[in-house]
Amino acid sequence: MGKHISRQISLKEFYTEWIYMIVRVSRITLILPSRSLKEKRGILKSVIERVSNRFKVSIAEVDSNDMPDIGVLGLAVVSTKSRHAESVLNKSIMFLENSRPDVEVS
Repeated sequence: MGKHISRQISLKEFYTEWIYMIVRVSRITLILPSRSLKEKRGILKSVIERVSNRFKVSIAEVDSNDMPDIGVLGLAVVSTKSRHAESVLNKSIMFLENSRPDVEVS
């Protein structure tokens, strides 16, 4: 038979290895200068790629899919530190507000 190895872990050892997971989320409504769903998709695709690549956040369109002039984005950040998650989310939102002057963030 194969060799079986077991190891007991004390509670103290278990708790010192425990890592908290902090999740911060935000829902952002964008007023877009588009008149068709095709234009909207182009604008949102560009915005989503830029924010995702720059800040390493999860971002997707989450509502108002059939409205050409409204885009609703959901952003999420996962971190072990609350301040870090909040900072990344805030910087992502500020980037959204400043990167496209033709898009209004509300």
